[in-house]
Amino acid sequence: MFCPSCGNHNEGGKFCVKCGTKLDAPNEASVAEEEVAAATSQSPSYQKVLANVGSNEKVQQAKQISQLYFKYFMSIIRKPTQISQEANQAQFINGMITIVLYALSIPLMVYFGLNDMIGSYMDSPFTDIVIKPAFYFFLFIAFIDAALFGVIKLGKVNASFKDVTARFGSFLVVPLAFLLVALVFSLVKFKLFLLFLLFGFLGLFIVVSFTIYSFKRSSSSGLDPVYGTFITYLAILILLVTLGDSMFESLKSSIQDALFFS
Repeated sequence: MFCPSCGNHNEGGKFCVKCGTKLDAPNEASVAEEEVAAATSQSPSYQKVLANVGSNEKVQQAKQISQLYFKYFMSIIRKPTQISQEANQAQFINGMITIVLYALSIPLMVYFGLNDMIGSYMDSPFTDIVIKPAFYFFLFIAFIDAALFGVIKLGKVNASFKDVTARFGSFLVVPLAFLLVALVFSLVKFKLFLLFLLFGFLGLFIVVSFTIYSFKRSSSSGLDPVYGTFITYLAILILLVTLGDSMFESLKSSIQDALFFS
């Protein structure tokens, strides 16, 4: 707690250890605000970690980044709406990590899950089942992100592309959590992973509306968020109809084999 008189930081107590000024006890609202500020503020730790480019420090660098992301991830799991709706470009790196993990988790769980379902019939290489679909799925999510940015700008909201990506990625944390649970279940051959996979995948489309409304909640001008949401869904549908087969051909073929041989 910071002293209102001299600004000294006090670990606790009723009086400042430096000047003796009485300290006000923090209420629940102020604690919540501090948590939001801590989760959405720009983290100099990322900058320091990324600045260390020595070859001998790469493993430690990756470890530090993963620790920072884990703290961010858990803060959103505890209060997803409150923290996500305040996310800005300072959390752009976190948003991108979420998007990458989301894009990779679905092909991974399908690979491990289908291996159990169809066994020796799974002849396709790991690259065709996981790497390529993950890359295309990342492009698909990037398209959704770009569509969100477009409709938010049509809503006359002063937000940068990094702001939109950070907030979209923050809202995507909860669906990612479902996918991670599904991935663990697929690894232990627990077929309930399909239910969590469904929740996680549908969550991608649910967070579209959350992201738009979070930017438009304090603005009444420009494109209405309801129309913005439908425009985004329409753009996604057009993309799936025109390019869906070519983007996920190998993954689709493996799933069809699973259904045929199971």
